[in-house]
Amino acid sequence: MTIEDIAREAGVHPASVSRALRGIGKKVSEETRQKIERIAKELGYRPNALAASLRTKQTNLVGIVVPDLGNPLFGPIVQGLEVALRQHGLMCLVVQTPAARAERREIVAALANRQVSGLLILAAESDDPMLEAAMEFSLPTVLVNRGFGERRFPSVVNDDRESVRLVLEHLSQLGHQRVAHIAGPASSSTGRARRQAFEELLPGFGMTGVVVDAPAFTREAGRDACLDLLGRTREPTAIFCANDLIAMGALDALHKHQLSVPGDMSLVGHNDMPLVDLIAPPLTTVRIATEQMSRQAAQLLLEHLKAPDEAPCTRVLSPRLVVRGSTAAPRAGA
Repeated sequence: MTIEDIAREAGVHPASVSRALRGIGKKVSEETRQKIERIAKELGYRPNALAASLRTKQTNLVGIVVPDLGNPLFGPIVQGLEVALRQHGLMCLVVQTPAARAERREIVAALANRQVSGLLILAAESDDPMLEAAMEFSLPTVLVNRGFGERRFPSVVNDDRESVRLVLEHLSQLGHQRVAHIAGPASSSTGRARRQAFEELLPGFGMTGVVVDAPAFTREAGRDACLDLLGRTREPTAIFCANDLIAMGALDALHKHQLSVPGDMSLVGHNDMPLVDLIAPPLTTVRIATEQMSRQAAQLLLEHLKAPDEAPCTRVLSPRLVVRGSTAAPRAGA
């Protein structure tokens, strides 16, 4: 069923049908518009999105680039983005970041060749080829939960310094004096920002600490980093991990060393990803505002699509500490 079929049935020009069905122009009367819509429904007309995209050079598709589809943090963020954008007639195409940096430009090029209207990148690293490719192909792009102080793109980020302050304040109030931080990869803005905040804020709480690097935001990387930490001479009484997956790996390492949580070691994560309240013990963690992050990132992209020449802005969202069973006062004499 085509526009020409509807035009013939309605006794109007095909251009009038096109205008009426797209809701544009004032040349079609309300009576004619209603007649066209009724006939289109009766005939079972469905618009050809591919043909429309060839005419307008727009597909109303948005690419969402996710670093790890297996990370439970990103599910709620992607879901929020999809709901917000669908309300504005945009469909989402979700892809995972290639592991090899050389392939990252190609993933953006492939999305550009499919004429996506814009990009939402949840996976950017420092000097990421995806960002250069987004500039090269003039793709409206918003960074989500990644910042780097990147001035070329709008972004929505968590206040990582406030996250760390909340954690250290909580541990200090419990009486901890020696705290370790298992940091995320330095190539990630979140990993770097949380490490920097930890090192800068720790002395102000009268604490001493050590930092161990995890090469990835994964459970396996967290376990290995914690095993390295536990091999040192003087153990901390609390560990703050750069994300919840790293914290789960640290919990594996603590169990391997027959250390109880929180009896022998308090443990804190970051992000409050789904299900961390169900592990034993339930994880104390920092909750990032995922719903607000999705909503504001979608809004920024819509604004960017309407006014691509506007100066990019960064929106910083406040986190909240969620205290559960994995933190307690240090045992006597620790």
